[in-house]
Amino acid sequence: MASSARRRPERVEQAPVDLVVERLGGQGDGIARHAGEPVFVPFTVPGDRVRARLGRRRGGGREAGVIALLSPGPGRARPVCRHFGRCGGCALQHLDPDFYRRAKLAALTSALARLGIGPQAIAPLQQVPPGRRRARLGLVRPRAPQRPVRIGFRERFRHELVDLHECPVLEGELFALVEPLRRYAGTLLPPGGAAEAMLTRTDSGVDLVFEAAAPPGLEALEALARFAEEQDLARIVWRSPDAEIPVVARRPVRVMVSGVAVRVPPGAFLQASAAAEAMLIAEVVRGLGPARPALDLFAGLGGFTLALRHAGPVHAVEGDADAAAALAAAARGLPGVTVECRDLARNPLRPDELARYAAAVFNPPRAGALAQAQALAASRLDTIVAVSCNPATFARDAGQLLAGGFRLLRLVPIDQFAWTPHLEIAALFRRAAPFS
Repeated sequence: MASSARRRPERVEQAPVDLVVERLGGQGDGIARHAGEPVFVPFTVPGDRVRARLGRRRGGGREAGVIALLSPGPGRARPVCRHFGRCGGCALQHLDPDFYRRAKLAALTSALARLGIGPQAIAPLQQVPPGRRRARLGLVRPRAPQRPVRIGFRERFRHELVDLHECPVLEGELFALVEPLRRYAGTLLPPGGAAEAMLTRTDSGVDLVFEAAAPPGLEALEALARFAEEQDLARIVWRSPDAEIPVVARRPVRVMVSGVAVRVPPGAFLQASAAAEAMLIAEVVRGLGPARPALDLFAGLGGFTLALRHAGPVHAVEGDADAAAALAAAARGLPGVTVECRDLARNPLRPDELARYAAAVFNPPRAGALAQAQALAASRLDTIVAVSCNPATFARDAGQLLAGGFRLLRLVPIDQFAWTPHLEIAALFRRAAPFS
């Protein structure tokens, strides 16, 4: 066989196309149509006419990158960050305030409409000033020694890192570590190496978890010790597929939750914004009221548990063993607080187990809590507060509660992820009539 017959066909560059953006999608991308299929065009608004290059297929359509904005649609604003338009960390900085609020609520109102619930059920959007206390940054050391290390978030639709030189969504204490990390990455990573750096600001200081393909060598360990001392970090942990190495522990890593110090395991989940967490806690305490004993399902490190304990007994259930152990240790000696480690996705509390309690809050990950919501709907509970960061799975789980005889009394949307399509939700459900 001739060598030319074995050769792969050359990749043909896709010719640019002109598109008109019709609406915003659930991930914040503009959606246009071309050749009868949807095209996802990030960083655009409805009414934009753009020249774009089509990319990969995704979600029943095509990705596209804007080459030129031919004419703008209404509702645009000037982005506040120089990286906007490349960095995938923010999707909605280009929207004016009114359009932004409507865009944040669009996925929620659409999901609720499928349940027969109108927008009048939604309280005004509670906006939190930008300032995330946790972030996951990528680091790449190029193979060529003359090329600088890159650190930042990835581009929309691509794995390329945007080299971060400003970031209005990070707390200043976290962003201040970007340049020092860049300087140290040449020692921490081999040529061509990559890693993820998870930064969390706790009440003890910044906690840093590195995730890389291989464990660190001696030179990297020594560099990390210097880095922790120079930047006054609380702890550094290095994770690779085969090991988790506690590199530096300069002081115990804790957060204060409703007046209780809780140990933070490496990489543990915290709400992205402390201000948003306080809003969520207030909604949960208000919603459950004095009904006790109460359940806190998917309890994490106990943000709701420790606030609810002041009105009576609370039982916390959490699937992550490290988080459950940290909460149990913090609650030791606190009257009325008990903790159970249990995977609620695989093994939800059954209706007969739920019969011991008067009220419950559940706060699952983005995948939701379908099995647990079904059990809650079939239980004798009278009051439930659902907390969610995903309108689609929230609506699915809420549908189970409504079918089980609950009514939605209050729904508060909280914007703790500024300039992204993500939305936090706290919703109060009560039975339409006493269970019989």
